Amino acid sequence: MDDLGLTKGEIGRGTFVARREEDEFTLHTLHNKPDRDTTDCIRFDLNFPVPEGTPDLAAMLADLSHRQALDEMLRYQPTAGLMRHRRAACRWLERLNMPAAPENLAITTGAQHALFAALASQLAPGDALAVDGYTYPGLINLAGVLHLRLVPVEGDGEGMRPDALAKAAARHRLKGVYLIPTLHNPTTITMSRERRQELAEVIRRLDLSLIEDDVYGGMEQEAQTPIAAAAPERGLYLTNLSKTLAPGLRLGFLVVPEGLRAAVERVMAASIWMNPPLMAEIGTRWIDDGTADQVIVCKCRAVEKRMAIVAGKLAGYELQYRPGSLQGWLRLPPPWTGETYARQAAALGVQVIPSSNFSTFGVSSANGQQPVEAVRICIGPPKNEAETSRGAEILAAILAKPPDRREPFM
Repeated sequence: MDDLGLTKGEIGRGTFVARREEDEFTLHTLHNKPDRDTTDCIRFDLNFPVPEGTPDLAAMLADLSHRQALDEMLRYQPTAGLMRHRRAACRWLERLNMPAAPENLAITTGAQHALFAALASQLAPGDALAVDGYTYPGLINLAGVLHLRLVPVEGDGEGMRPDALAKAAARHRLKGVYLIPTLHNPTTITMSRERRQELAEVIRRLDLSLIEDDVYGGMEQEAQTPIAAAAPERGLYLTNLSKTLAPGLRLGFLVVPEGLRAAVERVMAASIWMNPPLMAEIGTRWIDDGTADQVIVCKCRAVEKRMAIVAGKLAGYELQYRPGSLQGWLRLPPPWTGETYARQAAALGVQVIPSSNFSTFGVSSANGQQPVEAVRICIGPPKNEAETSRGAEILAAILAKPPDRREPFM
């Protein structure tokens, strides 16, 4: 199964991940390009924090080197992590309005590991999982690895519609639902309190497993209450510090209902046995000494400046974004397609990701939804504001002319 491939739809069955040849637009391909292939590119492709305000790792490691507790980091630890690390994670989740007991929280190696543990522990091959029409490609990838059926559910300006979820459940025998309620990837939509409550009620009534991805919750100016907080007996909630502090800090948090803890820990033990304790120790210290809060304030300011630059250059075009969002969703005017636009941008030295990489529709519409032509623009990768501005100028200039479908990818 190729990483992050296109999906295929089968009437009455849902959407499966389909095989396709490796191409230049999969996130897996872009992420693993040698440095020499991307040195001269302006990258708006991968979604990670802006470089401004990155915490001082050298100072943290120097401090740890003088502490006896460092020896503990080299020993085997419980699969779910040390209790003091889990308590720190619970304190962090308070700022996201997500109540959690340390006994019901697991330390993971990033949010992707948390998502794998949640999916593999709750769904079996062939099970149907409700998703948005456009969603996180890492979820699409995992669905292929775990042989899950993805069922795209119709949404609106607030995200997935509760009535559409109920209809999909009746038609496809859903086992669970995957949601990104805050700063959705890739559309940047944030659900209202009312929409979250309505979805929680439907999820409870239909006896579905909820997997809630809140990796961007720390960037929202006013934290919304997670859906999992309204349905704690069936909600698996995941977040991390990678999207808010530094992508190399592979540290995630997975909140699990008490009755599901054993199943989740079995999957975690089978995958990596335990999270590297040193990562959790660094994250814990940054949470406890206030560094994490300070970094987020700094990064939110930088995000606001960068997004204002991009929005200004693309004024007059349909760019969706919200305060705190690390990406914008640029809907393209006809006759542009996402892949045609991405190819022409790449030929001019700018990397963006077309909407096809996020699509769960397959080759045709699904459940009455029509695919859109768009690209995701991530503002974290550019080295500085000047590079952000140059890249956005190129993106705007491309739209000023009709697409050249003959132009080869460079």
